[in-house]
Amino acid sequence: MRKVLIVLISVIFMVGCARVPATQAPAKPELVIDTFLQALSRGDVDTCISLLADDVVFRQEPSGIKLEGKAPFEESLRRVTTWHPQYSIVSPIKVNGDKVAFSAKLSEDDFKILGLEYVNADFEIQVWEGKIKSWVTIVNQADWKRLTELTAGGIGVKIEFVEQGMRIKELAGNSPAYEAGIRSGDVITAVNGVSYSQMREGEMQLRIQGPVGTKVKLTVTHEGAPTPVDIEVTRVSLEQLRY
Repeated sequence: MRKVLIVLISVIFMVGCARVPATQAPAKPELVIDTFLQALSRGDVDTCISLLADDVVFRQEPSGIKLEGKAPFEESLRRVTTWHPQYSIVSPIKVNGDKVAFSAKLSEDDFKILGLEYVNADFEIQVWEGKIKSWVTIVNQADWKRLTELTAGGIGVKIEFVEQGMRIKELAGNSPAYEAGIRSGDVITAVNGVSYSQMREGEMQLRIQGPVGTKVKLTVTHEGAPTPVDIEVTRVSLEQLRY
């Protein structure tokens, strides 16, 4: 699973302090982090970005994800905030010079869709002259394994998005979607009864994924057909699909 989890983990928070005064000397590292997390929890990405150094580096383990510079970090933050990230710090905040470290429980709407209430993670953040210079998220190994299991299964399709939902462009040679009666040109308009019109960006793919061997109910409009039908598909390992 290549999800970016910034206190995320996808980054994720809220603490309790005032904004960093722009005209005063650089704030203490813990105040900068506190302000960042508060802004993130309320979806204020602009404030988050204002607290990043131009050459900020974000790293996440065990996924191996690495982002360098403000632009990719900002893009990730804007995606993450749509899932309403929240966090709860569960350890004392340790400050050593310009470095801040703590542990937290992180929750997001996407975790809940997958059936996971929260994940545990450790954070190591460096602040230099009032700006976040580096950010490292280390996700609990057991929680990361569980997240991976919850997204390991799929239905074997390549897609494009249209106004009504997700149109099938191609199916894998061993696609369970094909075996269930789905064909190229069909449009998936709902997943397990949740309409595409009610979903956020990326949510339909998330809802279609799940543990290997589990079933997902898709509402499908076949190409040229007047009305949609419900089709149940059994998820298979994404690693086994052949295009």
